[in-house]
Formats: sequence, C-alpha cells, structure tokens
Amino acid sequence: MLVGLLVGLFYWWKLGRDEHWDEIALFDVFFLSLFIFLLVGRLAYVVLHWSDLGTIYRYFAFLTYPGIAYGWGIFGSMIGAIGFVREKDWDLWKALDVLVIVIAIIILFGSIGAVLNGSNPGKVVSWGMNYPGLEGKYIPVDLWGVIWGIISFVVVARVRKNFRFYSWYKGEASLAKDGLASLSFGALIGVYYLVRAFIDDSLLMVGKIPLIGIFGLGLLVLASYFIYARSGVTIKWDLLKSKFSLIIKRRSKRRGGSL
Repeated sequence: MLVGLLVGLFYWWKLGRDEHWDEIALFDVFFLSLFIFLLVGRLAYVVLHWSDLGTIYRYFAFLTYPGIAYGWGIFGSMIGAIGFVREKDWDLWKALDVLVIVIAIIILFGSIGAVLNGSNPGKVVSWGMNYPGLEGKYIPVDLWGVIWGIISFVVVARVRKNFRFYSWYKGEASLAKDGLASLSFGALIGVYYLVRAFIDDSLLMVGKIPLIGIFGLGLLVLASYFIYARSGVTIKWDLLKSKFSLIIKRRSKRRGGSL
C-alpha cells in the first residue's frame, strides 16, 4: 500500500502539474483524501465487524487489530477530493480523470500485497492456491484484484490521453468532453464486482444472488449511460422507428398477413 501511495502521489503530482494546477493544492488534496480514506475505511470496518472486535479499545487499535473496508474508504476519499476540487475551482471531470488513474495504481499495489498476505481466499476449486491453515485449494480473490488493477490502469490512462480522438465518443459534437476515463473506470469497477460475485463465497446475499453482483451490474449500466449522455452521439429515434416499421411491414407481406 505504501508503494502504491508513493507511485500514486507521483502520478497525481505529474498529471496535475500538466493541467497547471497549483502544486501545494495538489499535495493538500492527496493527503486530505488519504486521511479520509483511513478514517472512513476504518469506521466502516468497525461497523461491519462490530461483534468480532468486541471492545472499544479494539475499534481504535488500528495497528494491533488492523482492518480497513477499502471500498468505503475509496468512496469517502473520492467525495472529499471532489469537494476540495470544487473549492479550488478546478475542472471536476479533468480532476476525476486523473484521480481514477491514481486509484487504479493504489488498488493494483494493494492487491499485490494482499496476495502475498494470503488473507482473502475465494471459492474452493481444484486448481487454485493453498492458504495457510486451510485445507484444499481456493480461488485467490486478490489475484483478480491484481489483474483488474493492471487492466484498469492501462485502460483509464490510455482513454484519458486519447479520448479526444475517439470518433464514436465525439460523435457530432465539435469537442469531446472530459470524463470518459473516470466513467470507464466506474464501468470497470462494475465488472470487478460482477466477477467477484462468482469467485468469492463470503459475500452478503439477497436470496441466492450476491449483493455486490447486483451493485456491479447497476454500476456498469449507470456508467454506460453517463458515457452515452456525455458523448456527442445522438440517437435518431424517428429514423429508427421508421426503419423498424418498414421491417415489420416487409415481414407481414412475406407472411401474407397484416398487423
């Protein structure tokens, strides 16, 4: 995590400087977001493991009884960063496009550490990894986090750099809007949770469906919608309707009937 934070800080500073943002403010945003990540992540972990920790001392004994709910921590840090960015009057979508690159880097290195730690086995399989103290082989959930982190970093970094040249995104607009990288990252998070719903057997369930699977699908659909909404593509519904009506009429004539 420390390596990931240092590499992420370098990218945040470098890309922010390219956008001509104040360097002191860049460091302020980063360390404020880090503090919020630790605070929110720890509080969420305590709430989710209230009975396991047992005493008030253990709630605050971060080093003796470690634990962070990373998803909630990242969500809280993003909210804090957005508030700071708006206060500094930076372009919000440009800042988000940089921020998701940093988050992908931190998740990648954090997942590598989690794999080495061996603390998050998934479902029992015949071809998986052996975990200390457990019999059988398991799907390494955090290995999926490593693979996802690599893919996400490559995708969002490339999209942020080249989105202005994507004709499918620019559409009929004169200028492609910022935000494609951050929205793509949101869609990738949806994919992450969808895959994890199939490989992790320690999840909250809604009936027989993992809750994070529902969340992942919803996030994927929502991010896809916003990508379309911010693009310059316009669907010509009247043209589609006329073409659909023409297809129906042709099929009706072939069958010798009418609709």
